[in-house]
Amino acid sequence: MHRLKPLVDASRDRFDTERQLPVELVDALKEARIFSMLVPLALGGQQLDPRSFLTVVEALARLDGSIGWCAVISAGYAWLAGMLDESFAREVFTGQAVLAGTLNPTGRATRADGGYRVSGRWSYGSFIGYSDWVLGNCTTYEGDVPLAGSDGAPEYRICLFPRRDVQIIDVWHVSGLRATGSNDYMVHDLLVPETHTLKIPGFSPIPRDPGPLYSLPMPSLFVTCIAAVVLGIARAALDDAHEIARTRRAGGTSTLLSEKAVAQVDMARAEALLRAARAYLFDEVTRLWECAQAGGRMSLEERAAVRLASTHATECAIDAVTLARRLVGGAALFEGNHLERCFRDINAAGQHLAIAATTNFELVGRALFGFEPGTSRF
Repeated sequence: MHRLKPLVDASRDRFDTERQLPVELVDALKEARIFSMLVPLALGGQQLDPRSFLTVVEALARLDGSIGWCAVISAGYAWLAGMLDESFAREVFTGQAVLAGTLNPTGRATRADGGYRVSGRWSYGSFIGYSDWVLGNCTTYEGDVPLAGSDGAPEYRICLFPRRDVQIIDVWHVSGLRATGSNDYMVHDLLVPETHTLKIPGFSPIPRDPGPLYSLPMPSLFVTCIAAVVLGIARAALDDAHEIARTRRAGGTSTLLSEKAVAQVDMARAEALLRAARAYLFDEVTRLWECAQAGGRMSLEERAAVRLASTHATECAIDAVTLARRLVGGAALFEGNHLERCFRDINAAGQHLAIAATTNFELVGRALFGFEPGTSRF
């Protein structure tokens, strides 16, 4: 991370105007092997445990929210290498290939000879401009009939296709996470071979690699990934607020902001929120990993605990950044101030369906009372 920081600082002014990461920064991420962190060892990847992976993601997001977001999307999707047909996985994940896309199932995959005819338009294709391969989650059809799994839920299937076959629609004109290039994308009547697809019963693919990393439920792993980005953004914001408060004088007086009681209280509260949220999340991630290593299947209650920790971490991190922004006053309003960017980025990240408090606390509460959460994406 220390080697990346000078490059990030030198190119940060381009993030908002170009609305994607500069190519030299992407090359540096590839050189650091960021995109192979969850790829199986057998395929030349690093196969990190979840806690180590999230620590790296958090550090990248501390450099910049868009960097952390793009890294976790592509590196997170590379986890699918442990489920895909082995020969195809070797083709996709040779070197530091970038895989982009979204798990929102807005596509349609119709059975055909040799595979599936895929059509659809998907939103939030983060980092897609630099992708080598793209995934689209689809509802599976036999002719005009949608298929259902054994649980009665729609049969979802992740389909992978080369970037050259994808049309990107430029819609990413937003306030936060601007440099993620999270544009819409679409394909029409594209033949995707069977080996390039993954059925995801219960919204989690069946592992091919025997390692415990690939036995984790996909929703449980992915919610922690997004939460780690949020924690990194919040840590950067508190670092910035601390530095500003130590050098900026309050309201034209000779008193430093750091000497004012109200600033001291806000900083202490923000630190407590962030540190406690991080500890809770990483504690649940450790439990998640121990369960996988023991060969166990995660219960509904255990999956709820991971979802709760991720959602709670997000809410606390946003509250901590809000305190940090209030602490420094008008200095946080100006473009070019990293704290201003952190405030925009963390509030954008907090809208993600996987960690948004507006939906996930209810889902977790249902599970805690012994009810089914009401969605297969749990």
